[in-house]
Amino acid sequence: MAVEVCSYRLTSRGRPVGSQTLSRSERGRVAFLEARLQLQGALGQGSVVQSSRAHASAHVSQQFHEETALRGDQRQYDVRFDAQQGLVIALRGRSDRATMPYLRPYRDPLSLLWELRAAAADPWDDMSPLRIPLLGKDVVVYRASDVNAEGPWGTTRARAFHLHPGGSIVVVDLAPPHRILRLVQRITDGVVEATLVRSDVEEHMATLDAPAEPRSGSNRRRSRRRGRRRRGKRGQG
Repeated sequence: MAVEVCSYRLTSRGRPVGSQTLSRSERGRVAFLEARLQLQGALGQGSVVQSSRAHASAHVSQQFHEETALRGDQRQYDVRFDAQQGLVIALRGRSDRATMPYLRPYRDPLSLLWELRAAAADPWDDMSPLRIPLLGKDVVVYRASDVNAEGPWGTTRARAFHLHPGGSIVVVDLAPPHRILRLVQRITDGVVEATLVRSDVEEHMATLDAPAEPRSGSNRRRSRRRGRRRRGKRGQG
């Protein structure tokens, strides 16, 4: 399946501090999303890899995974949104497991970004804020005025979104496919700005693919019969 890969340059206080890629692919009604962040310079050395599986048009999250390696500290976090069972299952590391009721159509940090890309295609004439449920909090999105923004291919019309809490700013190209041109995030030490430098199409995504389908009972029985036949042949030899 084709994968859109957007590459960004990271700066803080005008100095380069790393790079980031945002990748997206679709299979049927499922969107596979990935973010890879590499930090260097003033923010230290480290990496963050996030992956998401979400509904392609509704942006509701099905699974979100994050691996962080910063300043010698490595962490893993995984959350699954099981609407059928009515549960959210969160795993931190190998042993820390928690469950909570599935109460709302939650998004995750990546499906939120792609929902904003879809919002750039919406006229949004009334300028009313958009409330997006994330696990633990709602993010309220305010639309700013459309502006001229610089992209890898020159000046283009773009729409700016302000996110609260957090104060992040997401600038999205108004022209299809509505790529994110700039992403400004506040951190403890200041502000990090991601600027789009290129967009490519690749064949594979590193961390995500369609989940393996469980084998049916008949398939398992056939596998066991094949195993018994192989063991019988070895015994006859």
